[in-house]
Amino acid sequence: MKSKIQAVYPKSVFRSSAAPKLYIADFTERTGSNRKVEFHETIPLVPDGNTDMDCLVFENPSLLTVICNIFDDNQFKDEAGNDLPHCECIVFPESEGNNIGVAFVEIKDCKPKNISEYKAIVKNQIISAVQIFRDKGIIEHQQRVYGIISFPRRNKVSFNQTIFDDASEYKKLHQKYKIRFLPTNCIFIVDEKNLKTQS
Repeated sequence: MKSKIQAVYPKSVFRSSAAPKLYIADFTERTGSNRKVEFHETIPLVPDGNTDMDCLVFENPSLLTVICNIFDDNQFKDEAGNDLPHCECIVFPESEGNNIGVAFVEIKDCKPKNISEYKAIVKNQIISAVQIFRDKGIIEHQQRVYGIISFPRRNKVSFNQTIFDDASEYKKLHQKYKIRFLPTNCIFIVDEKNLKTQS
């Protein structure tokens, strides 16, 4: 997977880790874009503070080596050179095996009361990035793809009702785009193919 991404986007930057917990944080709003999305092995602190930053957490009990590729803001272009919408990053196992699972991640570090304002945007950003990767031949159409939507300032782990109108919308999106959407702030890496939310 890493080599496929590099072949299309040679300036891509990757971080890998087999730590038992992995953290993805979006510092954009809190730093006025001086810092953006970051991947950490230990929970980072809020800017100019000594409290823990609100993060998306990947629980990695099997200590699988996973790779994170954070997308550049202007990485994806259409034929006219215009920026295409996309999510923050992709996370995938280091394994070169067939049909590994990949996770496209979108984080919105906003106040919980504003989640509903972003529910259409976050889904579209993930759908767009997945389509770009399929069109470029980086991932296969039948490959297991997860769309992780994180609002880390929300204390509750799951917020499906805020993102999806009902269960039928989730099913329709999966049927149409072959993306398993997981709105959560905590994900368990089960194995090289599967993720699950904290229950």
